[in-house]
Amino acid sequence: MEAQNLRQKFKKWLASLVHEVIHSNAGVGAGLEGIRAALTGKNPVWAAIKALVSGLSGKAKFGLVLLLIVALLLGPVLLVVLLLVLLVAVIVAAVRAAAQ
Repeated sequence: MEAQNLRQKFKKWLASLVHEVIHSNAGVGAGLEGIRAALTGKNPVWAAIKALVSGLSGKAKFGLVLLLIVALLLGPVLLVVLLLVLLVAVIVAAVRAAAQ
């Protein structure tokens, strides 16, 4: 029951973060900065990211930083799980091939 409640809270928080990005002019500013950087020969992706972050509110910036921290902490764990799944799949395939 708590996991479902936590999931609902996370969905609401993520929806508010997306709403903040969409309804602020940060997305438009990021696109324009990306185009400006491309025309001047600079990296458009980096310029768009900087413009997007600078255009966000404090709440949205905090949410973005929190999301990045969680992704960095869970990334290695997910990689290990993926490698274990691939290892099990290879072993199962080898056993099936040997049985035939």
